[in-house]
Amino acid sequence: MGSRSSKAEGTNTFWKKKYFSLLNYPLSPVRSRCENPPPPPKAEAQPPPPPKAEAQPPPPPDAIEEAASTASAISSPGPYEQAAMDGKRLVSVDTFDGMRFDINKQLSPYMAVVHSFWLGTTMLEGKNSSYTFLAQIADESGLQVSRVDFDRGSVDGRIHRSLFGGIAMGKLQLGLSQDGQNDQCLADFDFGATTWTGNLKYGTMGG
Repeated sequence: MGSRSSKAEGTNTFWKKKYFSLLNYPLSPVRSRCENPPPPPKAEAQPPPPPKAEAQPPPPPDAIEEAASTASAISSPGPYEQAAMDGKRLVSVDTFDGMRFDINKQLSPYMAVVHSFWLGTTMLEGKNSSYTFLAQIADESGLQVSRVDFDRGSVDGRIHRSLFGGIAMGKLQLGLSQDGQNDQCLADFDFGATTWTGNLKYGTMGG
């Protein structure tokens, strides 16, 4: 019993010395999170540069301005034969007696026919009525017209065609009669520019 008690006292003395040595050990001060210096601010991300503006194509030229820049203050006078046409349309009156009426029929976008009647007139020699038939074909490049007068027994025809891309105009006029005394042929060639007009003409009459 005596040996056991002496061992227990020795053990207790050892742990007491160990406990007091730990209490006297200088501990390093522990900093709290509040005492730590704040971290440096993070560099803000720079926004991406704006995309470069693409070069815009130049606006198309205005057709009206372009036409006005090339227009001349002096207009084309036109053919010599038509110089007095505007005045004649104002002062001349198409007078007739009796009754006249026309019947038009559009057969296609390019072709039309006309039936013309003139009744009860004294302006025709030896008769008081007349009937003519007219056919017309027109497109972007020209005009073809024919007229048949059954009372006189005559046929008239006219052809207008644009030539050389619209620079010139060719005209052909034909007239055929039943007796051949009034047959005629007339050819015209009109050409010009914005300020001048030229004309070549050839004609013949049968007999």
